[in-house]
Amino acid sequence: MNPALNSVLQKRLSLLRWVLPIVLGGLAVVYETGLGRWIHDVIGAYLYFNLDVLFYAIAVPLVVFTTLTLIRDWIDKAERAQQQAQVSERRLGAVMAASADAIISLDAHGKIELWNSGAELLFGYTEQEIFGKSLARLFGSGEGATVEFQWLSHAVQDAGFVRGHETTCVDAQGREIAAELTATRLVDAGGKPLGMSVIVRDVTERKHREDEIRRLNTTLSEQVSARTRELGDKVDQLARANAGLKALDQMRTEFVSLVSHQIRAPLTNMRGAAERMRSDCVMLNATCNRMFIILDQQSERLDRLVRDVLNTARIDAGGLVMQVEPISILPVINLVVDQVRARVASRLIHVPIKPGLPLAMADRDRVVEILTNLLDNADKYSPPDQEITVDVTADTAEITLSVHDHGRGLLNVDAEKLFSKFYRADSSDSQAAYGYGLGLYVCRRLVQAQGGRIWAEPAPDGGAVFAFTLPVA
Repeated sequence: MNPALNSVLQKRLSLLRWVLPIVLGGLAVVYETGLGRWIHDVIGAYLYFNLDVLFYAIAVPLVVFTTLTLIRDWIDKAERAQQQAQVSERRLGAVMAASADAIISLDAHGKIELWNSGAELLFGYTEQEIFGKSLARLFGSGEGATVEFQWLSHAVQDAGFVRGHETTCVDAQGREIAAELTATRLVDAGGKPLGMSVIVRDVTERKHREDEIRRLNTTLSEQVSARTRELGDKVDQLARANAGLKALDQMRTEFVSLVSHQIRAPLTNMRGAAERMRSDCVMLNATCNRMFIILDQQSERLDRLVRDVLNTARIDAGGLVMQVEPISILPVINLVVDQVRARVASRLIHVPIKPGLPLAMADRDRVVEILTNLLDNADKYSPPDQEITVDVTADTAEITLSVHDHGRGLLNVDAEKLFSKFYRADSSDSQAAYGYGLGLYVCRRLVQAQGGRIWAEPAPDGGAVFAFTLPVA
C-alpha cells in the first residue's frame, strides 16, 4: 500500500479506537441519567426495562455498524488508490524500461539502484553488474570522476535539479561517450531525501555534426575571406582600369574633336579655293571640269565623314542636344531630296505627294541628317539607272518614313548589325562602295533620341528598304 495512504488510514483508525468507546459510553450515561431515569421514576419499571433492551439492542449495534461501514469505505478507497498507484507505477516502470535514453535511479548514498535497458544499451553494463555501484564510475576513473559526481550531487541538492549538463562518460569497454545529463532530486512525502534520478542521452553524433559544421564554417569563412580579398583586388584593378579607360575616352574625345576641327578648317578652305578657281577660269577644258567634279565629291564626302565623327563623339559622350518641336514632314523630305539631286543629278528619286499628314514631334535638323544619310546610302549601293523611292505613312501614334533602293539588297546580312558602329556589310578590300560604317549608327541614335524606331528589311521587288518612325505631335 502507498505509504502516504497507509499513514492516513492508520491515523483514522487510531482516532476511531478512542472515539468509539467514548461515544458509546457517553450515550449510555446520557440515556441512563436522563431519559431512562425519568421513564423509571414516572412511568414505571416495566417500560423502562423494555426501553433499556431496545436502546442497547438497537442504538449500540447501529453505532458499531456505522463505524464499521466507515472503516470499510476507508479501506476500499485506500485499496483503489493503491491499485491506481500500482498501475501508474507499472506504466512508469514500463516507460522507463523501454526508454531509449539511459534512466538511472540513485539511492540517498549515490549508489545505483535502478538501471533501465536504455542505460544497458548505452554503457554496456547489465543491471546486476552495475547495481550498488557509484555513478562516478560512469564518469571514468580517477579524481576527476569523483569531483564531477560530487559537484553533481551538491548541485542537485541545492537547486533540486541539473538540466542539460554536457559531460564525457565511459562505457564498459572504456570508450568515451559524449553525453547530456539531467538529474533530479527525489524526496518522500515527508520531504526526506531518497536520492536522485539521472537521465543520460548520447549526443556523440550531434557533437560530430556540430564539429563538422564548425569545420565547414571555418573553411567557408576562410574561403569567403580569400574570395573577399580577391574581389577587393579585382575591384582595385577594375577601378584602375576604369580610370585608365576614362582617361583614354577623354583623350579620344579630345583627339576626335581636335582632328575633326583641324580637318574641317582646311576642308572649308579647299572647297572655297575650288569654287574660286572654277569661277575665275575663263575657259575650262574637259579635264578641269572632271577634276572639279571629283574635288567637289571628295570634299563633300570628307565633310560628311567629319560631321558623322563629330556626331558619334557627341552621342557617345552624352552631349547630344535635341530641339524637338512639331514639324511638317513633306517640306523636310523635299528639302533633302533637292539637296541630294544637286549632288547626283543623274539619279531619279521619287517623292510622295501625300497632303494632310499630321505633324511630327521631332528635331528638324536631325531629321534632315537622317534622311540625307539614308538617301546617300541608297544612291551609293544602287545601280546608276535605278530609281530610289521615298515614302511616308502615318497613323494616330507615329509617322513612318522609308527609303527604297534597288541595289543588291540585304542577302546574307544581319539587319541589326547594319546599325552598329563601324559595321560594314562588305569589308573586303574590293568593296564596291566607299564607306566608314558610322552613318547608320548615327541615324539609329538620332532616331532613338527622338522617341522613334529604325530598321532595314529586304524589298519584295529587290533591293532594300530602310525605314524609321517619328512620334506624332
